[in-house]
Amino acid sequence: MVNTRVKTNKSRWVVGVAMAAFLGAGCQVEKSANPLSPSVAGPIAGVTISRPNLLEPGPDWQILPRDQPVRLMFQNADSSGARALFYTLEVATDAEFKNIVFTRTRVEPGSGVTTFQLPDALAPGRTYWWRVRAEDGANVGEYSKPQSFAAVASVTLTAPTAVTPSGSITTLTPEFRVRAGNKTGPSERITYMLQVSNNTAFSSIAATFVVDEAGGETVIAQNYSFLNGRTYYWRVQSRDSGESRAVSPWSAVKTFSVNVPLPPTPPPPGPPGGDDPPGGNGDWTQCGSTPGEAIVECVRRAVYRRSTTEEAFNVTKRVAWLLRGKGYGLLIKEGGENIISWKGYMFSISRVCLPNGQIYKILSDAGPNGENGAKWSDDGFVERDRYVPAINPD
Repeated sequence: MVNTRVKTNKSRWVVGVAMAAFLGAGCQVEKSANPLSPSVAGPIAGVTISRPNLLEPGPDWQILPRDQPVRLMFQNADSSGARALFYTLEVATDAEFKNIVFTRTRVEPGSGVTTFQLPDALAPGRTYWWRVRAEDGANVGEYSKPQSFAAVASVTLTAPTAVTPSGSITTLTPEFRVRAGNKTGPSERITYMLQVSNNTAFSSIAATFVVDEAGGETVIAQNYSFLNGRTYYWRVQSRDSGESRAVSPWSAVKTFSVNVPLPPTPPPPGPPGGDDPPGGNGDWTQCGSTPGEAIVECVRRAVYRRSTTEEAFNVTKRVAWLLRGKGYGLLIKEGGENIISWKGYMFSISRVCLPNGQIYKILSDAGPNGENGAKWSDDGFVERDRYVPAINPD
């Protein structure tokens, strides 16, 4: 009985030693023969992994609020090993990556280029650095060279200040002065949009000017001629023409009235055939260049002396000359009443004409012994070949 137990125990011991040797030999073969096995411990000898190449954001990019959260893009790394690569991303507020604000590991690669969008927006008004490295579960590559970018704050513009003109003015072509508002954020080229309206609701715009801001105060001198005896309302707005496209509120509205003294009124015309009364000694060249009855009245006061065909045409040809920049000229009229021969043409003494044939009657009751009063009324269209560009009356 004793010998039997001893033999049995010895057999069990022999079997156990053999099994341990078999299992140990099997594990050594698996580790050395299959580098793709997830149980490989430590780096695999001879495997090198290159650095990824950072693409976007590029060096010193400015990321606007509308481009947040930031999208990272990099060119994939290469490996001499058989294992697939994945990536680790880091974003920090310093170039040494001591203050890391975002990390993501095991980022799956794209085809040649990998894109990864941060889940949340970064705080604006700061500079950030980012870097990437590749790894295969056993070997780890070096981090890419870090690149910086700035998450910029939104651009805000406060309303500029409308300074002058204001109140009663004595010129038809005022200069507008605008004081700059405040700005925050990385604004670029600032422009002003200035509107001049015929009413307080700004539903009838008389003129619009767009100019660049020129420092603390900008002078806008467009030489635009406004109507005498009229009241106007104006306001101004600043705009960032850079990527932000920020727009300020409108300024407070300023009001001005144009009150240019008119030439003295000539005495009424004398009787036909009588002595001519004095008058017509005003400067008609200061009557502006805006179509309408006001310019006719201004010229008439300056040059009209008596009720004749010649005196009526003196008004008409000078009005046409003042309005030549807007295309106005004279109307050929080869028959009928109230015509005059001048410069080789027969002209209407009381109408001006546009190149498209549209005509305006600018004198009422025209002709000898007529009133020849100031007027401005649309008188329809004629053939275009009856238009003659304005001729210098002097």
